[in-house]
Amino acid sequence: MGLATISVTFYSEIPLLSQTQERAQLHALRWILIPHAFAGLLALLSGPFQFSNRLRRRRRDIHRLLGRLYVGAVLVAAPLAILSTAYGRYPKLTYFKIAIGIQGTAWIITTVVAVVAAFGRHFALHREWMIRSYAVTFTFIATRVLQPIPAWNHLGRAGFATAIVCITFLALLIPQVAQFLRRLAYCTPSTHNPSSAEIDPSETATYE
Repeated sequence: MGLATISVTFYSEIPLLSQTQERAQLHALRWILIPHAFAGLLALLSGPFQFSNRLRRRRRDIHRLLGRLYVGAVLVAAPLAILSTAYGRYPKLTYFKIAIGIQGTAWIITTVVAVVAAFGRHFALHREWMIRSYAVTFTFIATRVLQPIPAWNHLGRAGFATAIVCITFLALLIPQVAQFLRRLAYCTPSTHNPSSAEIDPSETATYE
């Protein structure tokens, strides 16, 4: 994931600054894109620490702080991403309005559900939805990491918008499949206990 992020930064994002048209677009929307970029980066960097059992057990205060930062960053970045499509001037922008709308809405919903689960002390459920939330966070990287492949660059705007939607749905589906396989691996018919199988003993920290 780290290598994918570095690749996207140097291959996809930095070269945009050398394109006159893209620079003009970024400048026109700077009041939306700059806070969106910083909030998105904060979510991208703080999210992985939420899944550290060691940090959650030993430093619950830091776990909670990083959790608040992550949730706040998502609730800033996602609405701004959706809002930015209303001011774009790209041709056939409808494709991107729909795609980014789906992506941003999925980002908000998964994060809010994770927070609600934490406040309700449903910690196993909270962890599952945080995984989904961060998977959606990482779609920003996932939709761009294949750009070094020539065929990916020839998808066109409609194709790329479709890819955003598909990758967003995969971000929701893959964690669910992974959770199912994990439970299947650790449960046997003779010892299966639904209540205990779904709860990680380390997931007892309160979310305040």
